[in-house]
Amino acid sequence: MKVGYLGPKGTFSYEICNKAYGEEYEKIPFRTIKDIINALGNNLIEEAIVPIENSLQWCVTETIDTLIKSNNIYICGEEILKISQNLMAKEKYKFNEIKQIYSHPQALAQCREYLQKNFKEAEIIEISSTALGAKEVSQKENVACICNLSCKDEYNLEVLEENIQDNNFNETKFWRLSNYNRKIVDANKMTLIFFTENKPGALYKALSIFEKYNLNLTKIESRPTKKQLGQYYFWIDVELNSNAEIALKELNDVVVDFKILGKYKK
Repeated sequence: MKVGYLGPKGTFSYEICNKAYGEEYEKIPFRTIKDIINALGNNLIEEAIVPIENSLQWCVTETIDTLIKSNNIYICGEEILKISQNLMAKEKYKFNEIKQIYSHPQALAQCREYLQKNFKEAEIIEISSTALGAKEVSQKENVACICNLSCKDEYNLEVLEENIQDNNFNETKFWRLSNYNRKIVDANKMTLIFFTENKPGALYKALSIFEKYNLNLTKIESRPTKKQLGQYYFWIDVELNSNAEIALKELNDVVVDFKILGKYKK
C-alpha cells in the first residue's frame, strides 16, 4: 500500500509517517499538502498523513481548506509529534556569515524571536517544507536552514544550534487520511464542518445541540467559504458518546449543510 506525506525526506511529516506506518507501506513524497490530498482523491495512494495543527501556530489552513472542498476523503486517525527546530548549514559558519535562512513558514514563525535576536540582517526565505529548505542549503554557500535533525545526515549538513524554537512546548498534530470511510470500532472523536444561515442565533442553535447531549467540543474554528465576504464554515472537533448520532440528526435540522470529515480514535 502507498501512503503520501509532505516531502522530501527529512520533513517532520516524513518522521511521523515512518512512525505511524509500518514497512508494508510505500512512502510517497509530495511537494504540497494539496497535492497529497488530490492524489488520495484520485486513488494514486491509499492513505496520507498531513499536518493539521501546531501548538504554537494553530491551524494548518491548507489542510482544512483542501479537505472542505474534497469528496470521499476521511480522517481515520491522528498522531502527535514533538517538534524540535534546529539551525543547520553546509559548513560551520559563524552567524554573521549567514546571508539567508530557508524554512517552511510554520518553522520560521516558531523561531521568530530567535531569528530577530541573532539574524537581523539575514534574508528570511519561505519554502514549501523544512526538508526542501535543507536540500537547497546543502548546495549553497553562506546560507542556513531551520529543519528537523534527520536532515543532518539526509543532506550532509552541519548543526549550528539545536532546539532554537521560542517555546519548548511545541507539538504538531497530524491527521491520517484515507480514501474510504473506515468503520473504526473504538472511535472516540469526530471532526465535522457545518455552515449556518447568516441570521441571529443560528450558530448558537447549532452549538447548543452538543451541550444538550453532553458532547464535549475540543475545538471550534471558522474558515471562510471563499464565496462571499462574511460567510464561514465552522470546523469542530467533538468527543464522542452514545448520543452522537441523535445530536447529528438534530444538527441537520438547524444548519444549512454539514459534512463529517471522520470518526476516529484520538
